[in-house]
Amino acid sequence: MGVRKRNAGNLNQTRGFSIAAKCAAITLVVAFIWLWSAMPKLTYKGVPVSILIDFSQDTIARDAYFTGHKKALHDRLKELGIKEKIKDFYRPQIQDEKELDRYIHQLLYNNTGYVGEAYFLNAQGQLELKPAINESFIHWFELAKKLNFATDYEIDNGSLVIITPEKQRVPYAFMSNLYSISELEKLVTILQNP
Repeated sequence: MGVRKRNAGNLNQTRGFSIAAKCAAITLVVAFIWLWSAMPKLTYKGVPVSILIDFSQDTIARDAYFTGHKKALHDRLKELGIKEKIKDFYRPQIQDEKELDRYIHQLLYNNTGYVGEAYFLNAQGQLELKPAINESFIHWFELAKKLNFATDYEIDNGSLVIITPEKQRVPYAFMSNLYSISELEKLVTILQNP
C-alpha cells in the first residue's frame, strides 16, 4: 500500500512536471514568434535592431565605433546605407523629409557623437540645420572684408555672426541692414577711385 501511494505521488509529480515543461515550451515558442514578428519594429536608442545587427557584423564600422573615429564611422555607415535604412524605418511616422533628415542625424549624433556637415549643435544639445550661406552673403562678406568691416564669420545657434576687426561679434542680419551690398559696393568704388 505504501509503495502504491509513493508510485501514485511520483506519477502525479511527473505529470505536473510534464505539464509545466509543456507550458514553458509553449511560452518560449510564443515569445520567439512574437519577437521574430516584432523584430522589424524593435529599436535600441532609436535605431532599429535589424540595422544594429547589420552594423555589428561589419568589422570596419564596429572598429571605428569602438575606437572613437567619428568621421570614419560616419563614412562607413554611409557606405553601408545605414542612414537610408533608418530613414525608411521612420518615414511612415515622419513625412517631412527635412525633419526626417534632422531626426536621423540627431539619432546618429546621440549614438556616435558625429555631427553631420549640414548641422550644428545648439546649446540644448539638439542638431539644427546650418543656415544656407548663399552667393549674396559671400558677396556681402567679401565687400565688408575689403572695407575692413569684417574679418571672419561664424554660425552661432543657426545665425550668421560677423566678426569685426575689434573681435566684436555682430549678427549678420544687423550688419547687412546697416550696410547693404549696394552701399558697400559704392564705398569700395570710392576707395578704389579717390
